[in-house]
Amino acid sequence: MLPTIAEDRLLAAIYWLGAFCTLGILTILYAENRLYRLLEHFFIGLAVGYGLFIAIRDVLEPVWWRAVMTESSGVIANFDKSPNLKGVVLDRTIKREGDGAWRWSPQELPRLLLTKVPTDWGAPNYLRIWLRLDKSVPNGTLTFRIRLRNPDTQKEASLTTQLPTNFVGWREFLLDLRRDFHITGEPYRRFEKVGRYRVLSGVTALELVANPAVQQAGVVIHLDDWRHCIGYRWWWAFAFVWGLLFYTVLIPRFAWMSRMALSVLMGLGAGYTFKAFVLEAGPQIYSSIKPVFGVPFKTAVNNAIFVTVLLCVMTYFFFSIEHRHPAIRVPARLGRWLLMLTFGIVFGNTVMGRFSLFIGRLDFLILQNPLTISVAWKALLVMAIAFSLFLLAYLSVRWERQKQEVT
Repeated sequence: MLPTIAEDRLLAAIYWLGAFCTLGILTILYAENRLYRLLEHFFIGLAVGYGLFIAIRDVLEPVWWRAVMTESSGVIANFDKSPNLKGVVLDRTIKREGDGAWRWSPQELPRLLLTKVPTDWGAPNYLRIWLRLDKSVPNGTLTFRIRLRNPDTQKEASLTTQLPTNFVGWREFLLDLRRDFHITGEPYRRFEKVGRYRVLSGVTALELVANPAVQQAGVVIHLDDWRHCIGYRWWWAFAFVWGLLFYTVLIPRFAWMSRMALSVLMGLGAGYTFKAFVLEAGPQIYSSIKPVFGVPFKTAVNNAIFVTVLLCVMTYFFFSIEHRHPAIRVPARLGRWLLMLTFGIVFGNTVMGRFSLFIGRLDFLILQNPLTISVAWKALLVMAIAFSLFLLAYLSVRWERQKQEVT
């Protein structure tokens, strides 16, 4: 919707262009004409260009390109704020990323528990965490544990691994969630739409426990920049190559490649459609079996009407036997009338939608007119422009018909 700013000439020009296109498209109500075809091609070109722009901005760049070329990580903890824990302080001098890092003394606090962490991690493949030790502890380990609660099973789960402490300075740990962790319980959710992507359950806490060797060594550990990562999905580049096969239809010698790509796409589409039909039709069939007895009176009446309408409509489409017997003929006839009633409601909704669209166009043409005149004069001006365009359409159709008669 355009703002009604009469002083802005650019917005005024955009408005009058939109008004001209709107009224020109409406000339199809008289007959198909050259003005309508010109504006139709204009709108189709805009739609194609805008669709390409949306595909690049919302799909190719953020979903495909970033997944192929970037790590796609999410922050678990950045340790930039001062903790309220005994034995842990904020250090702004020794840090890896951001404004600071946590300085943890396992001798004072052997078990570090982080509860204020993001709960939704999506479907990460590995974790990337930074630790720093001021001295090496060869026989020491840190037990790193992720505590989760699975909303599907309503049970607790955990992922546990051991981190060695035989290094000095900063070290980056890349921890694969499937290979490097010991799994207790069921940490992954069961989503139908994501299948094997293995979405992680809700994370409740992160735990870091130092063994006795680390505690007795009096080592100081810095924590900074913990992230969950999906990783570089380089194999998605093959999707781009496969998409290029569709353009081989422009080269007769390699046109067979486009048929191969199209056949695979149609096969995938057919399989997905069948799966979607089963997943949608199954619950609908199950919900159609409504109880009539043992429920409140209003619910029983509503369910009885629903079941009656369903059986009558299904009887109408039952063509295995002729509809001669009253037990078949009467419900089938009632089902036909119910279908006609339903189609009438659908048609009424369609008409209401068209009227809503028409009212929206009138609002654009009259109420959003940038001219500083009364609404009546705006309406008369729009009617004059519409009359001129319809006259132009009439002359165009008449000229085409005369040209056909001459030829």
